[in-house]
Amino acid sequence: MHLREGKPAYEYNWLGLQRYVVEGPAALPPGKATVTLNFAYDGDGLGKGGLATISVNGKQVAKGRIEKTQPMMFSADETADIGLDNQTPVALGIGYGPEETKFTGKIHKVTVEVK
Repeated sequence: MHLREGKPAYEYNWLGLQRYVVEGPAALPPGKATVTLNFAYDGDGLGKGGLATISVNGKQVAKGRIEKTQPMMFSADETADIGLDNQTPVALGIGYGPEETKFTGKIHKVTVEVK
């Protein structure tokens, strides 16, 4: 998840060969907001796709299909960052390092739930 011109967006980079983007139509409202990404995996094997849904303050604002996912582990030199991207940027046009991708707001909580 990231903000693209203030709009909540999710971009899935499939091995640098294909990108899938789901983006809300409007910038986040001023003040606190709860942004949620739900990825409903198709299941039944590795590398399948699913439906990505973005909600803001409990209201669905965007959804889109991710046709395929990486079937095995990610690169050993990649990182799982929050608030910046320390390695290869996932999203195009966001920047190329920690300073260009740094989120300047305040992140109160991040929850990752695997079902």
